[in-house]
Amino acid sequence: MPDPITEADLLAYVDDQLDAARRIEVEEHLAHNPEAAIRVMADLKDRDSLRLLHAAPLPRPADSMLGAATRLERVLAWQEFGLKLRRVAAVAMLIGFGWVAHGQVGLGVTDSEASPKPPAFVEDALHSHETGLLRARMASQPEVEAYDSAEILAETGIQLPALPKDWQVRDAQVFPSRYGHSIELVIDASDLGRLSLFAAQAPAFDVIAPTLARFDKAKAVYWQTGPLAYALTGTGSDSALERAATQLSHKLP
Repeated sequence: MPDPITEADLLAYVDDQLDAARRIEVEEHLAHNPEAAIRVMADLKDRDSLRLLHAAPLPRPADSMLGAATRLERVLAWQEFGLKLRRVAAVAMLIGFGWVAHGQVGLGVTDSEASPKPPAFVEDALHSHETGLLRARMASQPEVEAYDSAEILAETGIQLPALPKDWQVRDAQVFPSRYGHSIELVIDASDLGRLSLFAAQAPAFDVIAPTLARFDKAKAVYWQTGPLAYALTGTGSDSALERAATQLSHKLP
C-alpha cells in the first residue's frame, strides 16, 4: 500500500521534486480529491507565473491543451450554479500525462447538425445502441435485466451513474470498444421511450459537458468525466435527452 499523500508531497509535486512513481501516486490522490486538485492547480499557476518573470518566454501551449482548458472553464462554471461534477479533479492528472486530441469520425453528422463533430467513442455508443435494438428483436438472445454496478466497477473500472427510479433496465451487456471495455444498458425510460446508456474507457483524460449529436436514426448526448466517457442514445426530443444526460452526469461519484 503506498504511503499516504501529505502536504509535503503536494508541495514537492508543484516544485517538480518527486520521482515518477511518487508523482503518479500524487496524481491518483488528486483524481479523487477535487479540493486538493484545485488548490494544486492554483499553486502550479503561481509557480509558472514566477518562472515566467525570471526566464525566457514559455512556448505557446498546444491547441489541444487550449481547447481542453476552455472546456474545463465551462464545466467549472456549472459548479457555480450548484452542479456536482465532482470528478473534475481528474483534470489535475492532465499536468502529468498531457492532453491527447480525440480522434474524429464521420458518422453522417453535418456541420449544421452538430459542431464540433463528436469524438470517436460516440461511434462505439451508436453501434452498441444498434446492437441492443437487434438483440431485443431476437428470440434466441434473451435480455439480461439484472446487473451489479459494484461488480462492473471492480471488473472493468467503469462507474455507472445512478438511474432515475422510474427507469427500467431491460438489458445489460459488456462490450469491447476501441479503447477497452464498455457497458451498454438498454433502458425503458418512461416518456423518453427506449434509450441506451453507453459507458466506456476513454483514450485520454478530459472533461466534456453533455453535448448533443444527431444521426440518421437516433440522437446521442455524450459527455466525459476524467478517464470515462458516456453517451445516452435514443429518439426523444433534443431537450429531453439533454436534460436526462445532464441529470445522469451529476450522479457520478
